[in-house]
Amino acid sequence: MNSKIYKYQLHTHTSPCSACSGITPEELIESLHEGGYQGCVITNHFIGGNTGIDRGLSWQKFVKQYVDDYLECCKYAKKYDMDIIFGIEEVVVAALEILCYGVTPEMLFAHPELASAGPEEWYKVMHSYGVLCIQAHPFRERDYIPKARMLPFDCIDGIEVYNACNTEKNNKEAEVIAAEHSKFILVSGADAHRKEDVCRGGIETTKRIR
Repeated sequence: MNSKIYKYQLHTHTSPCSACSGITPEELIESLHEGGYQGCVITNHFIGGNTGIDRGLSWQKFVKQYVDDYLECCKYAKKYDMDIIFGIEEVVVAALEILCYGVTPEMLFAHPELASAGPEEWYKVMHSYGVLCIQAHPFRERDYIPKARMLPFDCIDGIEVYNACNTEKNNKEAEVIAAEHSKFILVSGADAHRKEDVCRGGIETTKRIR
């Protein structure tokens, strides 16, 4: 039986796609390697969030910027045989965000209507492809968040029950919701915007996620 454990980071931001990130693709990969991680999901802020990409671009050119960033990460990851997975983080209503796991560039290219979609439409489109929608850092308290709250439960598959950039109080509130809804998928993420945050969360598996 394979007893090897693989560590994956599920919430990472790189520059320039995420305007608030100070991590380049190369720095991300080096930090993951130093922390003993097998890989990560790149979840850059998308068009409704704190994107660093010009929203005035056509939809196709806008999405391509995210693909280029992902491919840049993959290029550096080859050195360590690391698994890099495409994903996004998107604001779907009033500063509340979802992490999309399983999404591909082809799916995004095919749905320009998502540029102005709410949580119901995002969930409908993503689920048509089998993509998981996970609410990011629920109960986070920030000046830009009008009210810390959950998205409609029928628009998400789970919650980020641990976020390294949340307070302990915020994460505990997420744990309470998780305990009340056994159907939810629970994830942990660093929400990394700085090199020193890259390895502060994630999941462990006994199988590689490619």
